[in-house]
Amino acid sequence: MLAALAMAGCSAGLPPDVAKLGHVNRNLQFGLDVPQGWSVRETSGAAALIATGSQASSDGRPSVNVTVTPLADGTTLEEFTQASRRSLERLPGFKLLSEEAASAGARRAWTVTFEESSAGAPVREKQLFVVTGGRGYVLTATALPQGFAAQEANFDVCFRSFRAGW
Repeated sequence: MLAALAMAGCSAGLPPDVAKLGHVNRNLQFGLDVPQGWSVRETSGAAALIATGSQASSDGRPSVNVTVTPLADGTTLEEFTQASRRSLERLPGFKLLSEEAASAGARRAWTVTFEESSAGAPVREKQLFVVTGGRGYVLTATALPQGFAAQEANFDVCFRSFRAGW
């Protein structure tokens, strides 16, 4: 009974699609599910949330992070995505693999998949961009290129469930 009351208290005031998510940050207004066995930590740094895969291997340790950026009033998804894309294109070894329209719940979103080598070794990343409530949200999935395909199902758990700005 107490557990049921505690769960109800945790989800009080949240939209139903957010209340059912595995991890919710009320202050920054985002939530998502995290793959089973992954660890999650919130930070006060550039990434508000960092989720990491359960095991490191020769393919590296997969991760997903969420960054939240305050935006000027009226900034559109297209403007935010284009500004972010220009920054990405300056990364060493940047190579665009794909980009397409997406959604995050009922919100319009955009994804970009690319490789870059700013840390010295190539990595593959997929980013989901969402703009709402004067904030730009970027969900970034990262793995070594040879391990990215094996992690896509885990990344999809986060991307499909991501909600922001309720």
